[in-house]
Amino acid sequence: MRSLPCILLLLVPGLCLADGPREAAEMRALLAELIAADTSNPPGNEVAAARVAARWLQEAGIESELVEPSPGRGNLLARLKGRGTGRPVLVVAHLDTVPAVRAEWETDPWVLTEKSGLLFGRGVQDNKGMVAASVLALRRLKREGASLSRDVVLYLGADEEVGSGQGLDWMLEHRPELREAEFALNEGGLTELSGDRRRVLFVAVQAAERVSRNVVLRAKGPGGHSSAPPVEPGPLVRVAQAVARVGTLTFPARLTPATRLHVQGRAAVTPGELGQALRRIAAAPDAPAQADVDAVARLEPALGAVLRTTCVPTLFQAGTRPNVIPASAEATLNCRLLPDDDARAVRARIVSTLADPTLEVEMDVSPPDSPMSPVGDNALFRAVTSAAARVWPGVPVIPRMSTGTTESAALRRAGIHAYGIDLFALTPDDARTAHAPGERIPVGSLQPGAEFVYLTLKHLAKEGATAKPAGSL
Repeated sequence: MRSLPCILLLLVPGLCLADGPREAAEMRALLAELIAADTSNPPGNEVAAARVAARWLQEAGIESELVEPSPGRGNLLARLKGRGTGRPVLVVAHLDTVPAVRAEWETDPWVLTEKSGLLFGRGVQDNKGMVAASVLALRRLKREGASLSRDVVLYLGADEEVGSGQGLDWMLEHRPELREAEFALNEGGLTELSGDRRRVLFVAVQAAERVSRNVVLRAKGPGGHSSAPPVEPGPLVRVAQAVARVGTLTFPARLTPATRLHVQGRAAVTPGELGQALRRIAAAPDAPAQADVDAVARLEPALGAVLRTTCVPTLFQAGTRPNVIPASAEATLNCRLLPDDDARAVRARIVSTLADPTLEVEMDVSPPDSPMSPVGDNALFRAVTSAAARVWPGVPVIPRMSTGTTESAALRRAGIHAYGIDLFALTPDDARTAHAPGERIPVGSLQPGAEFVYLTLKHLAKEGATAKPAGSL
């Protein structure tokens, strides 16, 4: 049989893959099938996508197990056996998506559609792209028949978007063998593409994340008819005033260990005003200048958000009719705490800002319990660095703390060193479509992303627990 020609992948200078056309076609075909399975959560129905993945694994001779905590809520497990030199690596991706409203999209959310160099579809970023790449990585490892030092365990989960007890937490309780993993590869990283989509700027690996805590503000009063307003402000007015005060609340900037490393790495490759601010912060991480912190928040809000704890009003509930003064009102703030924050101190700061002792302030003030995974010269970082060097030569690999939360927090609490990647190189504008109408990725990022996952797992699964370092962060 004549061998397939070697091709160069877009965004992968110098990378030559004998299996390129085959792998690219498989990635696109599998991703299209997964997106066609509507797993909007609620209600989920992840079993539809799980069966697609199971069929693709079975075709490669890989057995899988479908686990349903309740009917239709499908979690899929598969395992490639290794020699046991190292503890398993757990590959995590979730099958559910946020809902999509067809009228808000220019394309069908459940049909993978190419338009103007972009691929559209609900879940193409979050997180069915990772599902497809992980399934195909296991198929390639199986097909190659390479001797693996450790097991590669694939977990395709339900219920990540809502967290109603049908997904990872349930599986960690009922399938304790998952806790045997040393490393987990999950979502939550950032591979940033320049605005003109000509070059990848950096690969950021998530090793920590902020902690989400809701704060509920409540006020009560006599209520009454709107034609006879009370002299004293009613509950709705008091809560509205409280929301306005908290809306301007700013917590002091403080760099966690992961953020320090991220700022240092970004400072070296970021041009312009943002780069200048980052370099000044990197030079004085214990006391960053407020002007520099403000500049980062203005120029790149997502990066500015990890420099401090934030609280944002998100919900307001009051009233039943236009002519009734409500007897109660309630607002919810969503706070994202730095992982080593004192939750009691955060609540105290909010109460002080409100300056209204009549308001009830409800908040979970237990310790955040969000450990950080080790960063630096360990097997997973070596694997990611090696893979990135093949796919995006010369691009720096740096740690990050994500603005939001992922299931990696639960994995870390279970004793697993979890790390998040973004397999697809995205511009900031691309990345913001993850939960929005028109979720998309660049066509040119599709196969390099799949290759990145495969090469990371290949390197990690072949390196034993006692292997000598091949490089460092």
